[in-house]
Amino acid sequence: MLQPQRLILLAAISLLTCFNIASAQKTSIAITPGSIDAKVSRGTSYTQTFTLVNDTGTRLRFKCSVADMWYDESNNRVTGLAGTLERSASLWVQFSPDELIVEAHSSGNVQAMITVPQTASGSYYNVPVFEAMPADPVLANATLAKVNTASATIGIRFNALMMLTTLDALEFNVEIMGGQIAPPTASTELTMQLDVRNRSNAHVFVRGAFAILNSAGALAGRGTIPEKRYFPGQRSMLQTEWAGEVPAGKYTAVITLSYDRTGMEPATLVYELPLVVQ
Repeated sequence: MLQPQRLILLAAISLLTCFNIASAQKTSIAITPGSIDAKVSRGTSYTQTFTLVNDTGTRLRFKCSVADMWYDESNNRVTGLAGTLERSASLWVQFSPDELIVEAHSSGNVQAMITVPQTASGSYYNVPVFEAMPADPVLANATLAKVNTASATIGIRFNALMMLTTLDALEFNVEIMGGQIAPPTASTELTMQLDVRNRSNAHVFVRGAFAILNSAGALAGRGTIPEKRYFPGQRSMLQTEWAGEVPAGKYTAVITLSYDRTGMEPATLVYELPLVVQ
């Protein structure tokens, strides 16, 4: 569990826009942490440190801001201005400082001050944005080239993800709306798709397993279903493949899905699909 003034965070950053280096030297710029999945208390403030690493030969100016994150009708991740998308936590966050110069081959820290409203319930999201540009003007004057000074044009943007879930007022409800299964063939594996909807007010990580039973109820095969994250209200297919073989006949695939619930025991869903192998 998180304590006030501290967030325990996991993950790695994603580089979203490319950079163009005129010199041949290898560069390395990083922001950590890059993905946050934390439990928070309503009406409480927290502080999180981000470390900005500049392992290049250029002084860099980092600008820190926050944007919104959600998903569209095709379940693609989208971003927007702070406070404009559903379940936004962008207005909860302030950076101090919001701009920092990091010298070459060094690192610096910025603090994200997070204040959770008393009225919050469930999960909320935002995207911390870190933009790195040269702190000094690019040396473009031809006369300066005589001193063999390398010039560089760098434009790097790192987007992190912050997921904050309250410890109170949580509601969990995940449903399997339907499913389909395709038997294995000589050239393809068995494939299974489940139509899953998360009606909870918090995100969940759904994982599963399945057993294939023959007409006599005996086990003919088993497999696992990889974990997938579902945001509040999200509906999408949960898919897996299985490389096993079963003889021709009629079978039943018994599927078990589970997900963790904060403050409660994990929930389990059971679903069956008929399977005919020719």
